[in-house]
Amino acid sequence: MFDTFADLRAGLSKRTVRAQITDKLAGMIVTGLLRAGDEMPSERDLAEALEVSRETVRGAIQALVARGMIGVAQGARSRVLGQEGWLAAKPALAVSRYSAAEIHGARLQLEVAAASEAARHIGTEALQHLHVLVEAQGRALRDPAIFHICGAEFHTGIHRASGNRLLAAILVEIYGQAQQLRRPVLEAPGATRRSWQDHQRILAAIAQRDPEAADAAMTEHLSRIRTQRRGKRAAPPVG
Repeated sequence: MFDTFADLRAGLSKRTVRAQITDKLAGMIVTGLLRAGDEMPSERDLAEALEVSRETVRGAIQALVARGMIGVAQGARSRVLGQEGWLAAKPALAVSRYSAAEIHGARLQLEVAAASEAARHIGTEALQHLHVLVEAQGRALRDPAIFHICGAEFHTGIHRASGNRLLAAILVEIYGQAQQLRRPVLEAPGATRRSWQDHQRILAAIAQRDPEAADAAMTEHLSRIRTQRRGKRAAPPVG
């Protein structure tokens, strides 16, 4: 299903790859990108998507099973159970320390700058990586787990492609906080397809090496997210 994601393992620390994959998946569960009841992608798809061995993926899944975050049933895809097993170890990731307005404001300023810089500095392999992710998202409009994994990698790929390591590092924290607000918005009718279309426009601008167009496309994308979140919050309860 996936081509390899060439830049995913850039800047590896001394921790094992398995531990990093465990943390990446756990972070998606904590922030709500992957939530209780979601089916996880297959071992094969995850291994291809994250550019690691199936053994590494299996070890990461087993670690999350041990924490009670993922459940495995014989003959069925594993499912997300919840985030409780991660909260004790990573409390800072589990609770937003900033207001939604602060998070969106910071994202709007910094991620727009990252997109603009990516249009100037992105390399051939990193650009191909973004193409693979957007194409995979288009095939996964009805598969939340794969869609959100690809979306997260698309944004972090842009952060890295900016060529500014400090900017990318700051955006890792901001993006993680923002995802706690994102999943409910994407559940609105048509929101997933609109997000994918926004990503297509952002990618087209970056591929054309047009910083101004990348700035405008990312601004439109993030502004749409903020508008959708406000509308979701203001909507009356159903039933």
